[in-house]
Amino acid sequence: MANPSRWRSLAHLEETLAAILLVFAFVVIALQIATRFILRDPLFWTEEAARYAFVWLVALGAAEGITSRTHITMDIVPMMLAERAQLILRLVLDLLVLGALLILVYYGTFGAMRAHKVMSIAIGVPESWLYGALPVFGVLAAVRIMLVMARDARTLLSGGHPVADASSERYL
Repeated sequence: MANPSRWRSLAHLEETLAAILLVFAFVVIALQIATRFILRDPLFWTEEAARYAFVWLVALGAAEGITSRTHITMDIVPMMLAERAQLILRLVLDLLVLGALLILVYYGTFGAMRAHKVMSIAIGVPESWLYGALPVFGVLAAVRIMLVMARDARTLLSGGHPVADASSERYL
């Protein structure tokens, strides 16, 4: 498996970027509120900047949700299965999600490249900065789901007992 420090660095980079985006969005929205209600002259670029920040924040958070399995799921059928069957079903479903993520990366990349020709109205940056969040989410989520699948496969191969010594557990 890859160097564990790489996974920790990637996780730290994602967390730091998400924190920066959250603070940036908060400051920009507070600035919008202050200029609108106190100065009675709102800044024209704040809404668009906040939207860009939130889109990227959601993309990073959704990728993290894959790792912690916090996305909405229908678990009534899996709960009726034995633990080994649950792991197998989870691996099959994760494989399908991985396929969908790779398709998302493929088409999201082309969408972002096409949007690069269009400039945003208020802040004057290419729209690809906004649409680029989609393929980036797909790549991050695909990496995370592969790590989760590796963990589940190790658990399955070890007879249903979780393997705690995986080097990528910090990233997960």
